[in-house]
Amino acid sequence: MTDILSISAVAGPQLPWPDGTLADLIAARAARCPDAVAVRQWDDRLTYRELVGRAAGVAAALRAHGVGRQTRVGVCGRRRPRLVVDVLGVLLAGGCYVPLEPDGPRERQREIVADAGVSLLVGDAAAELAELADLPGVEVVESAGPAPLAPCPARPGDPAYVLFTSGSTGRPKGVLTTHRNVVEFVTGCATISGADAGVRSLGIASLGFDAATMDLFLPLLLGGAVQLLGADDRADPARLARFIAAHEVNWGFITPTVLSMLDPADVPGWRTVLCGGEAVPAELAARWAPGRRFLNGYGPTETTVLAVTGELSGAETDPVPIGLPLPNHRAYAVDAELRVMPPGETGELLIGGPGLADGYLDRPGLTADRFVPDPFSGLPGERLYRTGDLVRQAADGRIVYLGRTDRQVKIRGQRIELGEVEAVLAGAPGVDRVAVEAVPGPAGTELVAVLTPAGAPGDETIRAYARTRLTAAMLPARLLRRDDLPVSPVTGKLDRPALRALAVAALTAGATAGSTADETVGAADPVTGTVTRIWTRLLGATPGPDTDFLAAGGNSIAAMRLVAALRAELGRHVEIRDVLAGRTLGGLVARLRAAAPADTEPLTTGNPPPPAPPPK
Repeated sequence: MTDILSISAVAGPQLPWPDGTLADLIAARAARCPDAVAVRQWDDRLTYRELVGRAAGVAAALRAHGVGRQTRVGVCGRRRPRLVVDVLGVLLAGGCYVPLEPDGPRERQREIVADAGVSLLVGDAAAELAELADLPGVEVVESAGPAPLAPCPARPGDPAYVLFTSGSTGRPKGVLTTHRNVVEFVTGCATISGADAGVRSLGIASLGFDAATMDLFLPLLLGGAVQLLGADDRADPARLARFIAAHEVNWGFITPTVLSMLDPADVPGWRTVLCGGEAVPAELAARWAPGRRFLNGYGPTETTVLAVTGELSGAETDPVPIGLPLPNHRAYAVDAELRVMPPGETGELLIGGPGLADGYLDRPGLTADRFVPDPFSGLPGERLYRTGDLVRQAADGRIVYLGRTDRQVKIRGQRIELGEVEAVLAGAPGVDRVAVEAVPGPAGTELVAVLTPAGAPGDETIRAYARTRLTAAMLPARLLRRDDLPVSPVTGKLDRPALRALAVAALTAGATAGSTADETVGAADPVTGTVTRIWTRLLGATPGPDTDFLAAGGNSIAAMRLVAALRAELGRHVEIRDVLAGRTLGGLVARLRAAAPADTEPLTTGNPPPPAPPPK
């Protein structure tokens, strides 16, 4: 047994938490502050009384359809206050919710519904999903309106939600997170971050991203208010900053990629910033830490949102430490035989504590592989989650993240198994073999897929196939074709370094070609030249007049950066919807020519109809 002194520095303080379900605790909070605002989106507000009353109506409708303890119910809704109502309604009925994104890939949604055994859907986009994803036997449940609050049959150890994460075999896996997991996490997170009944949280995370647990349940358990971002405000850095200021957001979690596009001076009231989902650069901490609390946050879905956190100063250096375990949690860096490494040595991070999920839905083998008995605590039945992340303990005791032991990557805050992307693309007609690499690109980490044979279908065909099966973050930005994948002459196995070199060369070649072409275009037409130059910088390849932004590898983050740069350089009012509606270089240029100066047309508020979906 390893000397206990070598691991004592990575154990969080002990802290009690309420023994109750999320539904019971939110209902109790509503009884104490019925007229306080629970959810706000511009002029659309729900008090605690209205939230619980409407959620009770949803719960009554679900109970009439047989929902009870542990029943899994799909929630598919747009980013409006009703989404919170539907989530709470499922919990009040005793069920657990399964998030389904309204615009998510249809084949993947169908897989999740089948794996989770979902037969009932709620939400304002549920009917659309049931029709478009062709879900026979799945019924959409509508509430008849507010209803009296009935007792919740769930127990603290019952699942509150099932989130599906990327799976290395090509099949997403559902993580079972209990009410107790969430209540304990919220209690610890509130203590660490100083949150109380005055919290106005930034509701920015998708319901299928576990950070939504912080956005929604931390304020609702404390008596605070969720400031729920609509789709347009969430997708545009200028609108996002305006929303934060107008809603007086003072606490919130955000990914480093999105935070890097905001200016701290524009949101002075945001006093507590939690940042994570990706590595936090020291430069970002230097910009945001002075004058406010800036906390790094780390945690897989399997450990309930965050397991390690710590406040950062403006003097951090890369790699920035992820911090120390949250209250009631333990962290160990171990070798392949699960022996604890001494401080300063690299090992795999194992997490223990009450935040550990029950495991994976109907995947006992995988659960046993990742959730292992804890040999260190001395307590019977305790488990540790093997994160697959490499870490070391710094001299000051904080944990430093160093990378992965496998082929899992983070893109725009989402955990992605490259094996899942490969498995999906390999199923496309006309494709024999696939290898995918994650490499640094102009707009952050990008996926590059190498396909065989050389005559494999074109980009448009492959993307149309993949778009129904992979999330936006999982779609490769570049598709290369070869007669054969490179093989190591020594081992006879796939040559990953050679694949990576191919991917990097493809991105570099595109950027180099773009810089030359842009000089000619820019000289003849300043507007087209500016758009072309920024587009090329972000996507790594020069567009032609008919090049489609999404088909060229564009994504939500690249669109946000494109819009911000165009506003700054051209001084015209341009929004994300202009990129999505214009789609091609020529279409975007035409919209820019017709746009008003940026200082004469204020940004609109609220949630306009969503943009048209990408072409199939």
